[in-house]
Amino acid sequence: MSVEAPASAIEEQAAQWFSRRQDGPLDPAGEAAFQTWLQQNEAHANAYDDMQLLWADCDLLTRPALESDKFVVLPVVSARRSRFRSMLTLAAALLLAIGMALGTSWYAQPTYQLNASADQQQLRTLQLQDGSEVVLNLGAQVHVRYFRDRREVELSAGEAFFSVSPDATKPFLISVGDAEVRVVGTRFNVRRSDQGVAVAVEQGTVQVDPGTQGLAPQLLQVGEVAEVDYRRGLVRNSELPTNEIGSWRTGMLIFRDRSLGELAQELSRYLDRPVLVGDAQLAAKRVSGSLDIHQPELFLQALPLLLPVQISRTDDGRVMLQPR
Repeated sequence: MSVEAPASAIEEQAAQWFSRRQDGPLDPAGEAAFQTWLQQNEAHANAYDDMQLLWADCDLLTRPALESDKFVVLPVVSARRSRFRSMLTLAAALLLAIGMALGTSWYAQPTYQLNASADQQQLRTLQLQDGSEVVLNLGAQVHVRYFRDRREVELSAGEAFFSVSPDATKPFLISVGDAEVRVVGTRFNVRRSDQGVAVAVEQGTVQVDPGTQGLAPQLLQVGEVAEVDYRRGLVRNSELPTNEIGSWRTGMLIFRDRSLGELAQELSRYLDRPVLVGDAQLAAKRVSGSLDIHQPELFLQALPLLLPVQISRTDDGRVMLQPR
């Protein structure tokens, strides 16, 4: 013995199925469930047909009456359509839900997208839609998406220098792994590495959220640097002359008080092969100097003059730095 659902319940089910199908094609499982519901009872099919007809009626409706209007001309509908006028309240809710869903979907769609990378031979400059500029260091990769209320960039690899056009209504958000950098209009450098994220500000103010419990957000001013070290669970703050921030854009990387481990990651990118430090104490040593990013091999050969290291190379091309 089967129990037939009340008409109001069937109408609600029909409205739900109609709303889901308006939002886009169902997946195979969803479509199979819909067909099963449709075939369970003739009332189901009739209620769904009524929903489709009512939706079509929306195209026939005139604009709302104005105070100056003496009368409103209503569309002529068939006798069959008139029998489900009792569904208008439910249909109004359905139309509102669908409208909100479509509006949300429209609002969530990017208005501008760009995926770009720089090869190992030359830097790359990107001019974005709003006048912002991004300079990609060798091997860097970015994914840009602009929305109606924000601008988003993902730095998925390497290093980039950002010159952001001011727009208080659309903050500029850069995701770097777990970290997020937030600005409105400014100039700053962002470096991503295996160990963490480093942000240095040349102009304006930048907020850096490490995105990890226990590491507080950092508000950086001109000349300030924040290095987020996820392995050690800390943020190192320092200052740099503004002419050294993003110095690699000139082809000459200037580094101050950088750990050898971090420098090895820089060399890995410029050499396009892994540079590994085989000793933890050696990796922690701080070093300052300059590096021609187009001739990293020359710097590597000179490294034993700066630090007590010896260089070896493996058969698979890796470079090993060991204590001397």
